[in-house]
Amino acid sequence: MSVVARQSIKYSLVGYFSVLIGIFSTLFVYPNDLEFAGKLQFILPTALLILPLVAIGIMHANIRFFPKLSPTDDHQNLLKFSGLFILSNFIFVTTLFWIASCLFSRIQQMDAWQMARFIFPVVLLLSLIQLISKYISIKKRIVIPNIFENVFPKIGMICAFVSYFYFGLSESNAIWILVLFYFISFVGMFIYLQKLDKVPSKTSFQFLKENNFQKELMTYSFYTFLGSIGSVIALNIDAYMIGEFLSYSDVAIYNTSLNLVRMITVPALGVYTISAPIIAGYVATDNMTDLKALHHKTSLYLFAIGAVLFGLIAVGIDDLFPMMKNGDKLIKGLNVVYITGFAFLFDLATGFNGYIISNSKYYKFNNTTTVALAVLTVVSNLFFIFYLKLGIIGVSIAFAISLTIYNLIKIWFNYKKFGVHPFSTKYLYILGLLLFIILVGKILPDFDNKYLSLCYKPAVAFLIFAVGNQIFKIIPIKEVLPKSLFGKK
Repeated sequence: MSVVARQSIKYSLVGYFSVLIGIFSTLFVYPNDLEFAGKLQFILPTALLILPLVAIGIMHANIRFFPKLSPTDDHQNLLKFSGLFILSNFIFVTTLFWIASCLFSRIQQMDAWQMARFIFPVVLLLSLIQLISKYISIKKRIVIPNIFENVFPKIGMICAFVSYFYFGLSESNAIWILVLFYFISFVGMFIYLQKLDKVPSKTSFQFLKENNFQKELMTYSFYTFLGSIGSVIALNIDAYMIGEFLSYSDVAIYNTSLNLVRMITVPALGVYTISAPIIAGYVATDNMTDLKALHHKTSLYLFAIGAVLFGLIAVGIDDLFPMMKNGDKLIKGLNVVYITGFAFLFDLATGFNGYIISNSKYYKFNNTTTVALAVLTVVSNLFFIFYLKLGIIGVSIAFAISLTIYNLIKIWFNYKKFGVHPFSTKYLYILGLLLFIILVGKILPDFDNKYLSLCYKPAVAFLIFAVGNQIFKIIPIKEVLPKSLFGKK
């Protein structure tokens, strides 16, 4: 098995483990104190909104220019330059924020200002962690960085919450524990980097002056920044706006619902990782026939699996929330589950349409659409929060609208340029089964024992899906189960 294949499998396993940690903390830890959980969950998305201003795409340049600089070993000098660039830019952005807060007193009334002493250290550490992670990926090593990037912060958040809620640590000191875990992640990432490719102490930035390379580097980094800023805003602005304009407890309620329904996207992690190089090959050779076949198959499978998982969540959520601590407050996020759930489902149904564009000569189109997505997300959030006053329901509607329009644009573009789309009549069978399942879940009788209701309703839902799959022949079971189960090697 190749290094890439082994790393992809391990990467997916780490991703699933990270999701399980998230599910555990969502169900059994954070509901104990929604206000403090919301504060913890406010830090990361706010830091991610600031991060692009600090990094300005410099970490991606380490991958882009590695082939050009590696013959002279200047790739390591670029890594050092990138670290210094991030550090100096961080000081600049922090100073600007402080000056702005002095000039405009309204800033000091914002939640972001109150949490700034935690947020800004996380911004710096995240920038350096992502820089090293991108550099290590050149060595075809993605598993250990994934642990430091995704698993450690989640464990740190749990430790911070437990220290506050169960051991009586002050809010401030508990949050510093979360920041400490980001520091540990950075140190661990740096040690792993030294093990893989020891960075020498000798440094020279002479390569920046050769053939006007510094201008090329900054130009590429800036355009990468423009391309990524849209998706960063679109994916993180919801939690920030809820915390800033509503309340921290609303952040926790929204994230609890969102994390539960986000489980349906987990299977896509491995599929996209495996499919990415295949897609690139088909696009490069203009093999639209095989690309269309792969697009149809993977999109259908992801939509079907997502529909099953969402169906199980939908029929059990009414019984799950009352069993959780502060369930009477969490039930406020019930509609968030349905709204974002259908948005995620449509996202799965469209498959890897973004990968097709990014691996083609039209890759710059993604930059335009992500910026448009960011603007749409911000405007729609403000409209639903302030004008319609729909609270977290409005935020979830804004998220669903933005994600759906974003996918529709990419579907249209792929069909126009490549003649491919993911849809077939089997989608209607899956959607019909899902709606039928949700309806059945609403009319199934409840037992006095909530645990019994929570178990039997999803079981009935899964049985209906299984029977429906056989009747409509949606997915051949033999194609998705191990062949050894059918007596084949």
